[in-house]
Amino acid sequence: MANLERPVHNRRYPKKLKLRAVRDYRNHRLPTREILLKYDIRGLSQLRNWVILYNNGKEPVRKRVRKMGRKVLYDEKIEIVKWVLKHNHDYKQAAQKFDITYSRAYAWTQKYEQANDWTALKDRRGKTRGRQPADREEQLLKEIRDLKAKLREREVQIAFSKKLIEISNREVKRPNDIKRFKK
Repeated sequence: MANLERPVHNRRYPKKLKLRAVRDYRNHRLPTREILLKYDIRGLSQLRNWVILYNNGKEPVRKRVRKMGRKVLYDEKIEIVKWVLKHNHDYKQAAQKFDITYSRAYAWTQKYEQANDWTALKDRRGKTRGRQPADREEQLLKEIRDLKAKLREREVQIAFSKKLIEISNREVKRPNDIKRFKK
């Protein structure tokens, strides 16, 4: 019954243990079930995966997944995009060479190719708020947009209050009833 219960967390095995288990498996020193028991390995498929990695010349170690990409400066982005364009859009090689992800290299290259301008690679997140209009024309356009937004909000409020009055008047059966709201 204890073997049927699944553990809460994934098991992590030290590198030395993996290598010893793989060597025992490859040299047929022990049957596979005994190897699993001796090294307390959860399953045969785990051991086989280590053996495949070992046979391919790789050590059976756990892959490290990068949680967050490194900060890349604007000049570095330009350099990366130039490299990608020079090397026939080889994003995978660029990712390895510059220690970034494939998707970032691809996205930056696409941004540049669409805009055909290096400023497209600038990170403008959070930079637009609080910016003052440069000239009188921009100030007037901003003021017009603000007034239109206020007008629209006022129209919505008026429509809402009219609808509210209409709904409350539906309950009144007689026109001269006291509960009737005035428009």
